[in-house]
Amino acid sequence: MIEIDGHPAILGREPGYGQDPCGISPAKRHLRTSCPLAWPTKLTRVFTVFTIVLYAATGILTLWSIIETIRNRPAGKALLGGAALLLLLLIVQLIISIATFGSTHDVDPLLYFGYIITAIMVMALAGFWAFAELSRWGPGVLAAAGLTVIVMIERLDQIWQ
Repeated sequence: MIEIDGHPAILGREPGYGQDPCGISPAKRHLRTSCPLAWPTKLTRVFTVFTIVLYAATGILTLWSIIETIRNRPAGKALLGGAALLLLLLIVQLIISIATFGSTHDVDPLLYFGYIITAIMVMALAGFWAFAELSRWGPGVLAAAGLTVIVMIERLDQIWQ
């Protein structure tokens, strides 16, 4: 039998396969109850994919709003629908965050949820303002809100990591 660091090794597998994820021997495991994960978890991948979706939706909405502002047009139904879609995605982000918050590590709940609730409020108020404003500044407000939400999404991702 081949041994690596005093543990039996299985041929064809990397060293450490089947061992404790922290690299702690079973005899010393009772001294340490948790360890940082070395590999990304499914939760991290879900948040990464969802963050990319949020970036894409916010970027498209922001560019579209800037174009409509330059063209001197009020916010139409499609642009307001895009703002509503982004608002819905932010609410889904909030729900996912609440559901998975217990499995996170060292995330300040006040800071994280403060950012996400502020992003939701910014988009909701900007959408309402764009609906009520019948000049070109309706899409301008959506563009400003989109730029703000992009920064908030980046900050949310930094806090979660």
